[in-house]
Amino acid sequence: MNKKVYWIIGVIIIFTGGVFGTVKYQQHQAKERERISWLAPHYNDSKDYILLSTDVDKLNDKQEKEFYGIARGVIESENPDISFTNLDDYSLFVKKAVGKHNYYIKYVCENPTTKLRFETTAKVTLKKESLKGTNKFDYWDYESDLDDY
Repeated sequence: MNKKVYWIIGVIIIFTGGVFGTVKYQQHQAKERERISWLAPHYNDSKDYILLSTDVDKLNDKQEKEFYGIARGVIESENPDISFTNLDDYSLFVKKAVGKHNYYIKYVCENPTTKLRFETTAKVTLKKESLKGTNKFDYWDYESDLDDY
């Protein structure tokens, strides 16, 4: 074989390797972006930050949905008889509280027929950084209007 054939084969191998490497790198980047999108903001920070309020929204849709789930989970832990089938989410306030893994949550739900609103507050300590899936947490300083509902 002459040098021209070797050059062509070499270019094909390099081009194929480059394409394959680029595809694999992009797949890795997509997985990493997905993983990061589920992380609890400022999980390891000791300072406090407002993450979600009427004026601030630093949560992505996945994080916000999971914090709503955590708020409902706290309520269900305290009141196993509460059913959210007749209650709608009204608002959520989330603050990264002082201390690692700690969050303050203020959740308001509403009965759509009576328009009565119920406020629940709690401090939550997340047991893992990822909010994806079943999230384990401890809570304290629980107060809720739903106790009388």
